[in-house]
Amino acid sequence: MSRLQQCFKSLASTGFFRSQDDNKLELLSHGREYANLLQQHWLRLRPLAAHLGDTRESSSTSNQQRFSFPQSQQFRTNFQRLLDDHPRKAKCPTLLKHQSTCSSAHRNPLFEMNSPSLLLTTDFLVEPHRALEHFYNMQRESKIWWMRLSSNPSRYRIVPCDLGEELSPKNYQAIDIRSSYGEAGEVTVEQLSLVRIEDDKDFHLPDARTGESVQPTVIRSVIRLETATCALLLDGCDHGRNEQSLLLNPLLAPYQCGIACVESDSELSKDLADLCLHLKHVINHAGLRLCQGSGFASTKDTSHLAEHLLESDMLGVPYTLVLNEKTLRNGLMQLRSRDTRLAETIHISDVPDYLLNIFKN
Repeated sequence: MSRLQQCFKSLASTGFFRSQDDNKLELLSHGREYANLLQQHWLRLRPLAAHLGDTRESSSTSNQQRFSFPQSQQFRTNFQRLLDDHPRKAKCPTLLKHQSTCSSAHRNPLFEMNSPSLLLTTDFLVEPHRALEHFYNMQRESKIWWMRLSSNPSRYRIVPCDLGEELSPKNYQAIDIRSSYGEAGEVTVEQLSLVRIEDDKDFHLPDARTGESVQPTVIRSVIRLETATCALLLDGCDHGRNEQSLLLNPLLAPYQCGIACVESDSELSKDLADLCLHLKHVINHAGLRLCQGSGFASTKDTSHLAEHLLESDMLGVPYTLVLNEKTLRNGLMQLRSRDTRLAETIHISDVPDYLLNIFKN
């Protein structure tokens, strides 16, 4: 079994996605939660954008549509919404964000998703004379964003797209940001396209610096949420380490923290359970995502604890608090890291501030 086949099997067994008979991937409960967190992270990206929400558009992402979108009715509607609903942002340059549903399937060498897909689209309306400068900056910013989400930043690269003879490089540009998995192939996680609009009297904005009316050039970013989700999940599983684990970015991990207690003394089990419940309340109140079920696991010995920690690693849980009967006496517990598999001693009074500081940094 190849390395990536093992990743597919592992992610299926832990409830992230499964492969159907036609080799199409379907997100499961943990995968859908991860996709939702990725979507929320995208919404926070470039916070000055005008958010248009769900456009309810049934989109196509063919090569033709990639460059002809400025002629679509939906694009015109979005531009009018910018003028009507966000007049203070109706200057050049500006950003529009919207989401739409795409019913067309999208193939790549590694997998195909069940349709429909959710498209996360950003339209950057820029001054024509600075369009290429903005395009290159957006490429760099987007690639860095993907690298920060990845356990292996080196797998991302920018790939120029062939325009064909009918399109002039002066008016059109296009690149893909792809995630590479060695000989198995690559997955396109984001598409960036530049389209220069000319001679359109209905499409003008004032220049933010000079106030002069200009016809902006459009740089469009498109992310297929489900495809990007599976690509990042494969990235977190395909890390080349001997240990089995899912190295998800802590900010996007469906569960950020777990609690495990070792009940070697049965007489203290109730007190340990009460302490775990208290920690569960504290962590939930701090806004951190606690591991599934009751929020904590009871183990009888170190062997049982090791099995539980392995399960947590496969779910991508970045940190686990480990308690035992000594915690009841001195308030000290172990904070175990998924990435290093090392533990440090912290005091119960440091929870959750210590954890919040880790995720913040």
